[in-house]
Amino acid sequence: MVEAVTAAGERIEGRLVRLGRFAAVWAMSSCFEQLRTSQTLASLKITADKRLLYEGRATVRKLVDTDTGLLCEVALDETGVNLETLPGLEHDSFEEFRRQWLATYRISSEFKAVISDVSILLDNVRAWMNQVAIGIQATEPKRAAEREREFLERVNAKVVASFNSQHERFEELAYAVSPELRGAHQQHAWRAWNSFFLSTPFGHRTFHKPLGYAGDFEMMAMIHRNAPEGGTLFNKAMHLLLVSQWPAESVRNRIAHLGETLINEVARVVRAGRRARILNLGCGPAREVQDFMHRSALSDHADFVLLDFNEETVHATGQQLNELKRSLGRRTGVEMRQMSVHQVLRSALAREGKPDVVGEQYDLVYCAGLFDYLSDSTCKSLVKLFHNWLTPGGLVVVANMHDAKPFRNFIEYVLDWHLIYRDTRGMWAMCPAEALDQATVIAEPTTVNLFLQLRRPE
Repeated sequence: MVEAVTAAGERIEGRLVRLGRFAAVWAMSSCFEQLRTSQTLASLKITADKRLLYEGRATVRKLVDTDTGLLCEVALDETGVNLETLPGLEHDSFEEFRRQWLATYRISSEFKAVISDVSILLDNVRAWMNQVAIGIQATEPKRAAEREREFLERVNAKVVASFNSQHERFEELAYAVSPELRGAHQQHAWRAWNSFFLSTPFGHRTFHKPLGYAGDFEMMAMIHRNAPEGGTLFNKAMHLLLVSQWPAESVRNRIAHLGETLINEVARVVRAGRRARILNLGCGPAREVQDFMHRSALSDHADFVLLDFNEETVHATGQQLNELKRSLGRRTGVEMRQMSVHQVLRSALAREGKPDVVGEQYDLVYCAGLFDYLSDSTCKSLVKLFHNWLTPGGLVVVANMHDAKPFRNFIEYVLDWHLIYRDTRGMWAMCPAEALDQATVIAEPTTVNLFLQLRRPE
């Protein structure tokens, strides 16, 4: 028996499938449970034969659809494992558990070497930057912040390049690790590297997930700012390293693509003599909307309905957009709604997917940054709904990360950030059969973000 409580206080139950030292797998009957990868479960309790096996925090690592429901894999904290009440040695599940405790002795020497090499590099960079920071403060305290920025502009690209040259070898080795040894390798890397990255604003927020999930609006804002942030010169350098890597660059490209889409689609609707209605599910900070309002007077002819399940995000984004409207004198319509994917799907199921689930029909429906955390069945259901909600000539755009560049293992091992990656075939698989002849799959310049785009015929 598995009982979980999310960070938002929602309770979920399931059946234990497998328990190990580093992870557990459990099954649920419904594919519409309120789960997403990289979501923190504030409390997870696992029992078997009335014995408590685990009680503590967990992070959703993987979601897999089955014929009978949903399989969820979670990463466990070692402190939550109740060793005394585990079944005896004759029990198969304990044998598997015991083998995983011995897995630390089977970490490859090459993997240990690359972890050590990166640690030595970053430890020396930290010592050097600490000395530089002391020198700046001693000689030019009034210009310290400016001199730090100048220093980072000169040297940080070289620091990132030095890290990347060894990090790419780490990615290769991590992919080669067998599934049963992955937890031990991840723990080894995290213990060696966490002090370098979790002290940065981006690394700290990603790992600790104060809102209960990774990819929140402040994380996205950090990626968009792409600026040095942190308490020390070294922390600022490591923060810049994190927000300059392939996933972050692809997110900035994704925002640019959505911005162009907004301009093109609103112009199309304006030519037809009416205002454009646009729906965005999982809006986060809605940076593309902010850029659109800054960039184009066409934003005066658009009405947005922006949905997000997180109350803090809805409040912060709504406040920021309304302030921007006032400062720019825009006539953009902005309606913020707190609504989760679970609520959208449940409501649509009850009403048979009619457009009035979230309002009237839309000229553009898009979702970027949310499908990375949702199971295949959930994504397919959402795309079908989006397509149903379009006006004639309307467009659906959904984005998903593609494991096309080396960085996946780093963000999983060190930042506890787990995504569901989809390639071109995976994107096409989300498309409803009736929309295939009006669909395309494209990529932004890094190829890390893919877009499925569906056009409803006029």
